[in-house]
Amino acid sequence: MNGRRRHGVAVLLLHTFRTELRKAHGWMGLGLFALSSVYAAYRSVGPRAEAGTWNALVWLVLMFSAFNALARPLADDVREVRQYHMHLLRPQDWIVARTLYHGILLTALACCVWVAFAVFMGTTHFEGTRFFWMLLGMVVTAWSLAGAITLLSALAARAGAGFGLTAVLGIPLVVPILLLSARFGQAVISGLGAAEKWESLLFLGTFGGGAAAMGFVLFPYLWRE
Repeated sequence: MNGRRRHGVAVLLLHTFRTELRKAHGWMGLGLFALSSVYAAYRSVGPRAEAGTWNALVWLVLMFSAFNALARPLADDVREVRQYHMHLLRPQDWIVARTLYHGILLTALACCVWVAFAVFMGTTHFEGTRFFWMLLGMVVTAWSLAGAITLLSALAARAGAGFGLTAVLGIPLVVPILLLSARFGQAVISGLGAAEKWESLLFLGTFGGGAAAMGFVLFPYLWRE
């Protein structure tokens, strides 16, 4: 059973990437939105932003980029394909594969946002190992956002409400993630020890993992209309 489950998740994940690759302009649009948001932040505060402003902007840009990515309907997210999947896949396989896809996608976006911030606004606040600590925090935040928002986007798609419902339901989950991320960023900027940084990362990972586990348990009830 476990082997079958892993096989189903892997096949669906590979199928999702192949389907999305045929419409690569969707990925390009997500990257362009993220870069445009970074450039808008740069034009607003300039290249020498204070540490607190820098820390707040990077998480806000990542949050909006994540919502933009997860609210976008996938190429195979149509009624006919969904009904076909119902006869072949377990609902747990579907939600796990979709969470992994979004996690990988948001990780790539987080890296793009981080590099764009470094290019436009400099890294004077993140010298030495702080640079890599901040990048690690953005990757963990990306996976936490993926775990929290994937179920909500699936629920909104079933309800036919689109991005509006995802945004409304996602606020109670996203705000704590942003607060934890901002706390982690402040710890990095302040040069606190590794213990404080790992504590924030642990909270982030636990929150995102808990949201993903809740999706794993609840999604089967939404699987069939």
